[in-house]
Amino acid sequence: MNAYYRTILNDNIKKGLANAISASAIKHPFLIGRLREIVVHDLLEPMLNQRFSMGTGKVIDYAGTISNEIDICIYSKNLHPPVFFSSNDNLAIFPIESVLSCIEVKSTFSKRNIEDAYKKFIAIDSNLSLTSGDHDSNHIPLPQIVVNPHYRLFIFKTDLKNYTPESFLNTYKTIDPNWNSNPIISHVCLAGKGSFCFTHQGWIHLSYDETNDVHEEIISFLATTVQDLPRTEESRGIPRIGYYLTDTYTTDRLIDGKLHVRPWNPGKIAFKMTKVIKSGDSFRLDG
Repeated sequence: MNAYYRTILNDNIKKGLANAISASAIKHPFLIGRLREIVVHDLLEPMLNQRFSMGTGKVIDYAGTISNEIDICIYSKNLHPPVFFSSNDNLAIFPIESVLSCIEVKSTFSKRNIEDAYKKFIAIDSNLSLTSGDHDSNHIPLPQIVVNPHYRLFIFKTDLKNYTPESFLNTYKTIDPNWNSNPIISHVCLAGKGSFCFTHQGWIHLSYDETNDVHEEIISFLATTVQDLPRTEESRGIPRIGYYLTDTYTTDRLIDGKLHVRPWNPGKIAFKMTKVIKSGDSFRLDG
């Protein structure tokens, strides 16, 4: 542990939280947008290297399925490129192969806010399909172990007078039936209170250090978010943008110089995800 590095990060966190308090006091209808900017620019962006970037928008898959809008998508620049709607902002659609982490930002702790994040995340987890990043010499997709996007929740404020680590889990377990085995939201930060992370050993918790005014909960949230990115990216292999842009079965073929119009047997490649690890973030992908 490097005290100097931590001190600089903790100072940045304090500045970000001070900006959030100022924004909340105004009660502007675009408050969440401002809080999202604080998480991106004040907290996460300084921690990312050039391989990774962030934006707001919807996650899509090759079959045309599209998610609801997600506050923050962290994506790999080495995989499929997102499509931005404007060069002046980060609003985009993100192919799921490039999405490594999804974060919802909430101004306050409430069951309704947690339910909203849960519904968005479970829809991605259940409805969108990754394509294989590994193919044989005949270009047939091969079975592959992939890491699904990690789903995270950042909450700026909780008004619970008698906050305990158990109080969050008592709320979350009424929303997610798999809260203690394979939770959809596996990482939560309550600023100024504590952070929760689901691991192969179950839930772990780290509290805000009130005595020394050190935001251990946010430092932990940032560290875990960032250090998970390379492993998730590596698991995706080399996905093919062609699945999004072309339909092989509509192409023609030249055999011995003679044109054969659409000679391929009609069909559709299906990618099936099967969970293989209890922690809930790894899957076997079968083409």
